[in-house]
Amino acid sequence: MKKIFFATFALLSSFALTSCDDDYNEGLMPPMTSAEETAQTVGSLAVAAVPTIDLATVSADLVKVCNITAPAISDPNAALDNYTLTIGEDVIAINSNGEVSKADIAGIVESRYGKRPVERTLEGVVRAYVVNNGQSVVAVADPITIKLIPEAPVIENAYYYVGAANGWGGQSYKLVNGGGDVYEDPVFTVTVPAQGGDHWFKIMPESAFSLGSIWDCPSVVGVYTNGTSDLSGKFIVAKNGNDTEGSGANSWCIKEGDVPADFYKISLNMLEQTYTITPITLAAQYYLVGAANSWNADRNTGMTLMFTPVSKGVVSFTTKWTGDHNLKIWSFDDFGDWGKCYGALSDGDASPSGSLTNEGSGAIVCPEGDAFYTITLNFSSMSYTWTKLDNQAPTEYDNISLIGEFNGWGGDHDLTQVAPHNWYGEFTQETSGMLKYRANHDWGVNWGFGSDGDWNVSNGINNIGTNGGGNIYVPAGKYDVYLNDITNSMIFVSK
Repeated sequence: MKKIFFATFALLSSFALTSCDDDYNEGLMPPMTSAEETAQTVGSLAVAAVPTIDLATVSADLVKVCNITAPAISDPNAALDNYTLTIGEDVIAINSNGEVSKADIAGIVESRYGKRPVERTLEGVVRAYVVNNGQSVVAVADPITIKLIPEAPVIENAYYYVGAANGWGGQSYKLVNGGGDVYEDPVFTVTVPAQGGDHWFKIMPESAFSLGSIWDCPSVVGVYTNGTSDLSGKFIVAKNGNDTEGSGANSWCIKEGDVPADFYKISLNMLEQTYTITPITLAAQYYLVGAANSWNADRNTGMTLMFTPVSKGVVSFTTKWTGDHNLKIWSFDDFGDWGKCYGALSDGDASPSGSLTNEGSGAIVCPEGDAFYTITLNFSSMSYTWTKLDNQAPTEYDNISLIGEFNGWGGDHDLTQVAPHNWYGEFTQETSGMLKYRANHDWGVNWGFGSDGDWNVSNGINNIGTNGGGNIYVPAGKYDVYLNDITNSMIFVSK
């Protein structure tokens, strides 16, 4: 180790009183002189490394990062004042035992490397400050290498819901983050069906499924108190608690009566070890707004392009996407409120699939203009997917209309083509009765369902029609009526 010496307080002074002729005059005081002082020194500052420090095992406020041998000081009037540790541009206090604040050193390593719990290396320099009569001298040690492991939980690449929605087994519901480094993006999310009754569940790390039994995993994600129903709070990572309070990771339980919902969105921050459960109640009716309807946001005139319900939380829309082929989506209740429309995470996203958001959403764009595509929206996974139709030249019709008992099966109530192959109209059924759709005011192509009366629109707003299918029973009332002549989707919405 390099030795650094500092000369201090070296004052060499002598004074002489002599006669003008340099003669010595007896009886006069002899000349005053001062003896030469010995130069005072600060000896070398020695610093030695310590083994790798795992911050997760340090419970005290101070952590030892090195061993320090203080410099020797020859002047009894001088004193060692303090030490500092410099790491790059960061300067923190360090005591004579080589200890620093755990919070300080953790902040430095995390700012450089993040919280991933793997060994990291910091290069530092220790300085000792010696003070004498207000004057300070600094002793600088050779650079020291400090090895630390940040204090952070181990985060796996994926987690899985296990509970009421999947029969307490399997990997059907995967919690995922945004796809980046798990320590930079530690929030994992999944949406699961609410099922019926009280909803119990736990979360398993991916590694659990390589074991003989997932319940043998030592790092189950759960709660301390079995049956916790709070929608937010802290979770624990421990061995399976067997649903016994205090024995380990126990089950959440969402009370159906307290939180009615169609789905539950479960979000875990694996770094902070906090959770949030968001109940989701899905609308039955979603509407498209965009180039296809000239961005008409008026509730009275703009709700002409309705998505076809496919399954719970899943809807679709098929057309030829013309113009700028941009769109956004509104639920029935929120139609016209731009702050609540659904769209892409980034405006103008023309990807074949993507994530849905209703927070500052951007326009979704069909991947190909002037082409027939189906867009499918999944509100449980908050995602969308584009599918190009194999048939890019579907049959064209001049008219689509309703015909039935309301007009003695002898005339047509015409609908309007509001987007390519999508028809809409308002219809008043004065007296309950049967009706059908037909094309070109002719029976050659007509749409019905099952046998006569199998579909009563008061029991469900939509069905997929077949040519020559049974008559549709429509109770008296006012309706918005829709038909897609490619998918044969038929919809009656009571007004």
